[in-house]
Amino acid sequence: MTQVPASDLTLPDGVRVVPGRDGLTAVQVDVASCFGELYLHGAHLTSWRPLGSEVLWMSGAAVFAPGRAIRGGVPICFPWFADGPDGTSTPAHGFVRTTEWGLVDATTDGRWVELHLALTDTEQTRALWPHSFAADYRVRMGEDELALLLTVTNTGDAPFTFEEALHTYFTVSDIRSVQVRGLEGSSYLDMVPGADRGPHVQQGPISFTAELDRTYQATGATAVIRDRDRSVTVARTGSSSAIVWNPWVDKSAAMADFGDDEWTGMVCVETANAKADAVTLAPGAAHTMTAHVSV
Repeated sequence: MTQVPASDLTLPDGVRVVPGRDGLTAVQVDVASCFGELYLHGAHLTSWRPLGSEVLWMSGAAVFAPGRAIRGGVPICFPWFADGPDGTSTPAHGFVRTTEWGLVDATTDGRWVELHLALTDTEQTRALWPHSFAADYRVRMGEDELALLLTVTNTGDAPFTFEEALHTYFTVSDIRSVQVRGLEGSSYLDMVPGADRGPHVQQGPISFTAELDRTYQATGATAVIRDRDRSVTVARTGSSSAIVWNPWVDKSAAMADFGDDEWTGMVCVETANAKADAVTLAPGAAHTMTAHVSV
């Protein structure tokens, strides 16, 4: 099917296709219940402001350019997470976060707006990962909830296995006073370089006193970010992994697209299927992973 250019679609009131940063195309949602912004580059959500309060975090040093990942918001990791199950896959976190997606349509019922995007394999993607697939992404935003639904379909004639993540960055007042609750008792791998990998078992709420990079496995538990007088809830379906990350001082200083002092204002709580929770799809089969974010 030929994709209609985003600029030629008939969109509901409050939704428009606009020139984004550094020439990349963005879709903006500006309705009574919220403001949102999504780049077709990577189907990357960069803003969700229900009732004027921003929930997502973006780095002031983020790079908006073809072939580069955008730092912050909600990158989509697929078909592998980080460097893949065996540590040799490149680019990091897969290729869809740096690939142009197609905007299929946008709909609204007056309370929420849903953006529908799609991506299929190409000669370029098959050179990196030799499988035929279709990815369908629906971003539903409103006053009460942000829902992110990622569906992957195996359109080839052989099974394949993949990892995936909605690598969500949340804005916080100060990470040193934040807790993440709900993952108590869950098994996790400690991915900080040089740390004892584990597995470990989470004892009590997660608090932050140094670099933290944990992959929680075999759990569908809902996580709650407690930040002073605000709580952000991340509920998941079709997801058996949760990743919690903050780079702290040294790692943030080492990243060119991450401000040296920005680590205090963010935390990643990610909806994922990674490592032992990777998904295997038979030909013709589909899998949907959903993050439900509420404030």
